[in-house]
Amino acid sequence: MFPTLFDSAWIGLTGDFQFRVPAYTTFLLLGFLLAVIIAHREVVKQGIDKRQFMDFAIWMLIVGVLGSRFMHVLVDGFLMDYVHLCTNPFLVEGKALASAEPCLSNAQCIAAQNSGIDIGGICLPEDGLCYPQQDCFRWLKFWAGGLTVYGALIACVIVGRVLMKKYDLPVGAIMDMGGYGIPLGIAVGRLGCLGGGCCFGALCDIEALGIQFPRGTVAYQDHFENHYDLLNAQSAATGVHQSLPVWPTQLISSIANFGIFCVAYFVVRPRRRYYGQVLLTTVFLYAAFRFGIEFMRADPRGSALGLSTSQIVALLTSAAAGAVMLQRRIKSTLE
Repeated sequence: MFPTLFDSAWIGLTGDFQFRVPAYTTFLLLGFLLAVIIAHREVVKQGIDKRQFMDFAIWMLIVGVLGSRFMHVLVDGFLMDYVHLCTNPFLVEGKALASAEPCLSNAQCIAAQNSGIDIGGICLPEDGLCYPQQDCFRWLKFWAGGLTVYGALIACVIVGRVLMKKYDLPVGAIMDMGGYGIPLGIAVGRLGCLGGGCCFGALCDIEALGIQFPRGTVAYQDHFENHYDLLNAQSAATGVHQSLPVWPTQLISSIANFGIFCVAYFVVRPRRRYYGQVLLTTVFLYAAFRFGIEFMRADPRGSALGLSTSQIVALLTSAAAGAVMLQRRIKSTLE
């Protein structure tokens, strides 16, 4: 799609002034900004201190990014890769050149990198494979992709409770602001995933529905490694280097989360019977959707018991949210 929204070349800057603006990070921040803007209306309405709320919101952004990154590192199956990238990159799985011939020099690996194939720039002649350079901070580089939504939610719930007490913010009201702000932020943030090519879907045989990602994206890299024959045949037939058609899971996620936002903001919020109802409704709806959409995704993720990590978390959170909603429904009081 469009991993880079624009770069320095677009406005004529060269030399030491080169830069690029990635779609992934841009939409992530835009989603946060929109969530804060819409929550700000409720802050004013309830007479909450605006500066304290903004301090809280900024901390939630920081905590959310860190939490989602840490969960990605710990449970998505890449922990040892990040460790090896720091200690010994040659312990990471090596990658072959497109020609399947063994590499003889770093130049061959670098040439493949420059062509948009994430193959690593160091050649190990002993096995003829390319490996990445040593990078002890790769696990922290969230702007390159690799964030898990549930990590952000868990971290924000834990740290947010402490910060709400510190800033003397009304817990119930702030929770419900998150109930409609979070799905709105995710809806916009998933457009960044669409642009960057991460969180991609499984192969799609329906031509009208399938989307393709350009060389250099995670989706293309995955197909290069796991579906090389199909990818090579497609490139030979079309002359265009793109991924194979996949389900547009990012766009589906964006639309679904916007729908959850609409339900939370326009339906539940005006009719809530107790504080926390908006957030609980969002958690339940998001968990149900996330469990289903995971069957359509094909990007590398952690798994256990035949389910992805996100599906396991979705089952637990939906059960917890449903139990609390039932208990509060019976109680039917506005605290």
